[in-house]
Amino acid sequence: MAKVQQGDAAAYEQILNELGPVLLGYVRKRVFNREIVMDVYQEVLLTFHKARHSYEVGRPFGPWLFTVARNSMLDALAKNRKFVEREIAVEELPEPGAWEADSAAEGELGDELARALEALPPLNRQAIELLKLKGLTLEEAAAQLGVSVAALKVRAHRGYKQLRESLKGKS
Repeated sequence: MAKVQQGDAAAYEQILNELGPVLLGYVRKRVFNREIVMDVYQEVLLTFHKARHSYEVGRPFGPWLFTVARNSMLDALAKNRKFVEREIAVEELPEPGAWEADSAAEGELGDELARALEALPPLNRQAIELLKLKGLTLEEAAAQLGVSVAALKVRAHRGYKQLRESLKGKS
């Protein structure tokens, strides 16, 4: 490993050839989903490559190696779990007719929201429109209206409260 850290390519190739099967066996014994074993193994090898500078020559190599491998494997499994949790199975997708119903419901909500926004007092409506519809920052919106940031926040807060009350009865 000392030679690897000094940049010896032949030593690095030799250590990878010797450790590859060992690390693959380590991953296979601990990863129960056979579909991702090779992905996790590749992550372990990549982490070994990135962490090779952190090995302290003179200390036992095995514990360092398996600590790197274990941590890398756990990270790879956590990443994979997050990805799998966000996957949507094809069977779970709604039918095309259901999409149109969702769009109609969104349109109704948009119409109700537009009516509720129009019913607000002009100062509160302006604050909400600048902040939420036009996406201006507090400072930009306050400058455009010629008021302080604090005054703009008060107007927006009052407007949000009025919108909630107005839309509460509609849902």
